[in-house]
Amino acid sequence: MRTARFGERTRFFFLPIFILLIGSCSPPIPKTPKDTSPSGWVSQKSGVESSLGGLLFLDADNGWITGNRGVILYTQDAGTTWQPQVTGTRELLVSISFSDKDHGWVVGDKTTVLHTSDGGTRWQPMEVPTVGRRKPDLTGVFFNSSERGWVIGSNGLIFSTTDGGAAWTVTHMKPAITLTSIFFADAKHGWISGDAGNIFYTDDGGTYWTSQTTGTDKDLHRLYFIDAQTGWAVGAFGTILHTEDGGKQWLIQKSGTPAFLAGLFFVDRQIGFAVGASGTILHTTNGGTTWSQQPSGTLQFLISPFFTTPEVGWIVGIGGTLLHTTVGGKPPTSTTS
Repeated sequence: MRTARFGERTRFFFLPIFILLIGSCSPPIPKTPKDTSPSGWVSQKSGVESSLGGLLFLDADNGWITGNRGVILYTQDAGTTWQPQVTGTRELLVSISFSDKDHGWVVGDKTTVLHTSDGGTRWQPMEVPTVGRRKPDLTGVFFNSSERGWVIGSNGLIFSTTDGGAAWTVTHMKPAITLTSIFFADAKHGWISGDAGNIFYTDDGGTYWTSQTTGTDKDLHRLYFIDAQTGWAVGAFGTILHTEDGGKQWLIQKSGTPAFLAGLFFVDRQIGFAVGASGTILHTTNGGTTWSQQPSGTLQFLISPFFTTPEVGWIVGIGGTLLHTTVGGKPPTSTTS
């Protein structure tokens, strides 16, 4: 299984529907001059100007990007070229998940759910139960098989399915906050992040969810777990949390930045990346004990990172931003004569 949340096996994803579209929900973006330092990241042409957020690779070659105006981009050549796929919607698409090379799901604004059973050649709309008069915005999706999956959204809503989305069960979480990302380490152990420092946990495959103590009231935007014990969460004001016991205890890691952190990805237990406002890219090689900034060459709001190896990765963001590295983001070493 792979998932990405404007995110996401992660994104996931963001202050729910693109921080860029809900400026009032995000903290002020620090006004810093553009970093002209040499960067290990290069800009690639996405072919669109829409804001991008969902990012996912199934293997070294095949990947997808989702975004505003119903955008889904697909590559089958490791990102050398990206081609649009027909979605039949103009809604913002924030999160994508594939259980295998054929079966995938995308979610977004106004209860939009799309499904493919042929690797994205055709995307078809799916219906979820009506909740209230206004269709809630959906912020995250995670499937760990072609049958079992979850969709999260605003007002504490969780939609779950055991038949690939033919039927859905609705759960109302309390408090009724916006849920921002969902991640399962295996079939039983999963987590959901949300506004105001909320993280919810299940150890029975999503039948019951319980609240975990995080020690922060900052909005959390993305979760990522390496296994059922080891995970991280990022969010507002440079917040980074880490757990080594499945979330029984969350500890703060020093990010060294006040920037809103929207995206998170770990290659393994040591190597990870967090991205966010003002072109922020953070990198760790020791599981987050220390984080250092990498020059990105942009001030655009970065939403989601994804890596296929410790060296090869991509980041997407607003305004069609697409960054790529083949050196783990490490800037070139300067030489002097």
